[in-house]
Amino acid sequence: MKVLSLIGIALASITSTALAAGGELIINSMHSDPTSKKAFETILGDFKKENANIKVTVNTIDHESYKIQIRTWLPNNPPDVATWFAGNRAKFFIEKKLIEPLDDVFSASKGQFSESAMAAISFNGKKYLMPTNYYHWGFYYRKDLFQKVGIAAPPKTWDELIAAAQKLRAGGIIPIAIGTKQAWPSAAWFDFINMRVNGYPFHMNLLSGKGNYTSPEVKKTMATWAELVKVGGFPEIAPAMTWQEASALLWQGKAGMYLMGNFISSEIPSSVKAQVEFFPFPIIDPKIPTAQVAPTDVYFIPAKAKNKANAKLFMTFLARADVQQKYNEVTGLLPVNNKAKIDMTNTFLKSGQQILEQASGLSQFFDRDAEPEVAKVGMDGFVEFMRYPERTDAILSRIENTRKRVHR
Repeated sequence: MKVLSLIGIALASITSTALAAGGELIINSMHSDPTSKKAFETILGDFKKENANIKVTVNTIDHESYKIQIRTWLPNNPPDVATWFAGNRAKFFIEKKLIEPLDDVFSASKGQFSESAMAAISFNGKKYLMPTNYYHWGFYYRKDLFQKVGIAAPPKTWDELIAAAQKLRAGGIIPIAIGTKQAWPSAAWFDFINMRVNGYPFHMNLLSGKGNYTSPEVKKTMATWAELVKVGGFPEIAPAMTWQEASALLWQGKAGMYLMGNFISSEIPSSVKAQVEFFPFPIIDPKIPTAQVAPTDVYFIPAKAKNKANAKLFMTFLARADVQQKYNEVTGLLPVNNKAKIDMTNTFLKSGQQILEQASGLSQFFDRDAEPEVAKVGMDGFVEFMRYPERTDAILSRIENTRKRVHR
């Protein structure tokens, strides 16, 4: 049997029971956009061929509606498998005992997932989520523009990033593209700088609601960020642009670099593709272990699922390297199983896989790791800060007041 040959004998009893029983498997999915939906349908077709005696029903719900509706159906009438996010967004449901542990599934794939990936799906010593893909964040830059202003190599430290920004600005080029018409691109800056200044544990503790946004540590993060704002690191028109409109600054040669997720790589025009390269977010304090931002898509089994044996069979299937490889050949993202192959000619994926496998921890992104209300106030505050860094104390006080109210 293919599942057993690839994953091992640890789940033989679960697999045999599921196959003998047949029955149903109901899956709720928020992957409604064309690419992710196609990827899911591709691997689901293989699962159905391998398990023809299981009747599979998929309920696909648009992304935003799903995030609202899950709070209603998960505790009352859940499916057998559901899609979600890793990190604190999942922790909320885990703490309410609405998600089934998956330790027995992962016991058969030990060593195939990095420690940082495991940390993102584990809570209180148990594994609850099956990660299928993730993607890295970092700087996409124009090497021709760097050469033009005399930047010999991509920045590896914060001081080098500041120096590169100054050279680009002096050469009449916007140093770093960003569009904050939608506030979320600003949050990546807070995530990275806070992790580089204060470390991954501090950052995750803060976003989980246990830290204090007006603490000296967070003020140090904002003061570091302000250094880049004050040398003219960002476009003045950022609040009027979406992230796609800001990317045009890079393609048109008006900006030198852009901090963004790897989904931007599919947007690069063929006319400039040869000039666009990647470098990871620079080190700020060399004593701090290097964590990365890597939003991760996961599947889980609701605690009240009716067909848990079939659900665990499906989770075992999702863990397989061949399945994750096929899944992400469609998504263009990185498989989390480190035995899955990627296109090594894709330099962006190759770079991303390397930095994520070496990361000391993985943040899911500010608006996934923080409570939604705190995230909204925080991201709006970061946008304001990038225009008016002198308002730092008032901005942090607003975020902290919201944190206290939400987490009281």
